[in-house]
Amino acid sequence: MLDIEAAVPSDRAEHRLLAIVADDEAEVRRLVAEVLAEAGFETLSARDGFELVDLATRHRPQLIVADVMMPGMDGYTAIARLRGQPETAPIPIIMLTGCIDPAYGQLSEGMGASAHVTKPFSPLLLCELAQEMVRRSRV
Repeated sequence: MLDIEAAVPSDRAEHRLLAIVADDEAEVRRLVAEVLAEAGFETLSARDGFELVDLATRHRPQLIVADVMMPGMDGYTAIARLRGQPETAPIPIIMLTGCIDPAYGQLSEGMGASAHVTKPFSPLLLCELAQEMVRRSRV
């Protein structure tokens, strides 16, 4: 069963952007969804990489924000699957992690992430980064 929080209303306006937030912590999903709402996004939430891949394949969002460490399927494995599908490959992906080791940022980049953010994060930074990722993907 999918955990769809702060979900997209059925009468979603065409001009609104859609993002998927994937994290195993409900509070992080809620916080990221609130930040993205301020940036003009509606959100779908996933608790793990399996749900992320399923939602991204079905809904084709304009942005994905995913935790690195999740149960079942981690964020890096989910990125690999999404980058391997032509319909989801171009979606910008921001990776979140609580690990401060710079190697995680390099790994995120190597796996195909568009950006890497360490938790705790600045809501303003995440908002600006999300908007920039979508602007770049439209060029």
